[in-house]
Amino acid sequence: MTARLDPQIFDPTRWEGILADVARRHQVPGIVAGVLHVDPTSDTEQRFVAATGVSNLRTGVETDRSTLCQIGSITKLLTSTMIMQLVDEGKLELDTPVSEILPDLRLADLDPAELTVAHLLTHTSGIDGDLFTDTGRGNDCVEKYIATLSEAKSLFSPGDGFSYCNSGFVIAGRIIEVIDEVTWDQALDIRICQRLGIEHMFTLAEDIISHRHQHGHVVVPGTRTWAPAPVSQITRSMGPAGLVTCSADDLLSFGAAILRSGQTSTGVPILSEASASLMAEPQHSLIDQAASTAPQWGLGWMLDEWEGQKLQWHGGTTIGNNAWFQVLPEAGLVFVVFCNGGVAPHAAPEVYGAFARTFAGIDAPPANRPRLIPPTFTIAENHLGDYADASTTLTVMKTEDGTYQARIGSSLGEGNDSPPQTMNLYPSESDTFVFGRPDGLSAWSPLAFANVGGREVAYVGIRCLPRVDSAAPGNGTSEKPAEEHSTEAGA
Repeated sequence: MTARLDPQIFDPTRWEGILADVARRHQVPGIVAGVLHVDPTSDTEQRFVAATGVSNLRTGVETDRSTLCQIGSITKLLTSTMIMQLVDEGKLELDTPVSEILPDLRLADLDPAELTVAHLLTHTSGIDGDLFTDTGRGNDCVEKYIATLSEAKSLFSPGDGFSYCNSGFVIAGRIIEVIDEVTWDQALDIRICQRLGIEHMFTLAEDIISHRHQHGHVVVPGTRTWAPAPVSQITRSMGPAGLVTCSADDLLSFGAAILRSGQTSTGVPILSEASASLMAEPQHSLIDQAASTAPQWGLGWMLDEWEGQKLQWHGGTTIGNNAWFQVLPEAGLVFVVFCNGGVAPHAAPEVYGAFARTFAGIDAPPANRPRLIPPTFTIAENHLGDYADASTTLTVMKTEDGTYQARIGSSLGEGNDSPPQTMNLYPSESDTFVFGRPDGLSAWSPLAFANVGGREVAYVGIRCLPRVDSAAPGNGTSEKPAEEHSTEAGA
């Protein structure tokens, strides 16, 4: 690969116009994005951060390089890194049963002794993942959250399947608290921030509010306009799964340590080289899961390839905010993109796609879209019906005119609820996925069907929804109305 890259392509003014155009076309109030490159020969860094738009449509405060952004589920990489630090220190192993560290953990229909630490980091625990129980803002909120999991049902047996699991990462956060004897937030500061030498990574609103920060935006019901979300953050109890807010520069610095096999530019170890490498090795294959956002999952990382180059990445979604964090280790590159509303899942691929072409000379895949002229297609009769987990309900049905629809219940909670929506289903451009789109201001949602542990399930993206209807397969109806679901801190 090349060594030092042309400094001109790191000029933020070169990118501000591009970001402004993307934001305008996709109705994003503000975008903050940046790139870091580590020269493998000299170990020198090049980086830039560019910004456009406003951090809050109500206040009109402009975004800039210092603007703090919610990283959502990218937080899971930080929690995974702290778990691997504990492995490096000999304080636990990946195959350690969770019950050895958390003997008081109780689950509704699963023996915690069957769970390992690795199950938590790879989303293979089978625990219902989207339980956003608010247990207050005290330092014991994570501990209290763990106690509420006695009502959490399992989607499948540990290791038998995959389903994105916020709950599992809160358990991982509690493991860190118990071993380190500090709160997860304090462990984040000690283990990540202090070692990296970064000063703008926060979890609590009172620490964020004195800084310029992005506020999420949501669609005003019944309109095509965006307004500041009524809630600024997810609950503190979900911290280990998705609470972090930080600057683009600080997240780029974390990425730089990943490029350096777990060390900072000054040689401070964040991870052992072995652990940094292991985190980026495939642990669970999702190649056969049609709706997945990545073909492989590592320890915390989503794993993919762009034109033959290895990619390790994660996304983040909070209330009206979206984030992307991508590492191309062979090219020595890190990309970050933050959007605080709008059709971010279409805006961001344009931004990181431009980064990939400019800095690595490769093309990133475009955002998923359905065929413009949908061909005739069929969904098997046995797939029609009702599916649900604790926070999502889905009904797949065939209409009288022979087309297909999905009705999905959704809610962000805490006053940000929305009624169930019915949307048409289409085949994707690849003929692999089936997508629904409730309105012109939403991303396309991949839908696929599978059998996990002998149980029929539907996958909405990377979330597994077991079949729940009592009607005969093919009925496509349910006497139980669709409820609402929570997607806080989603991928």
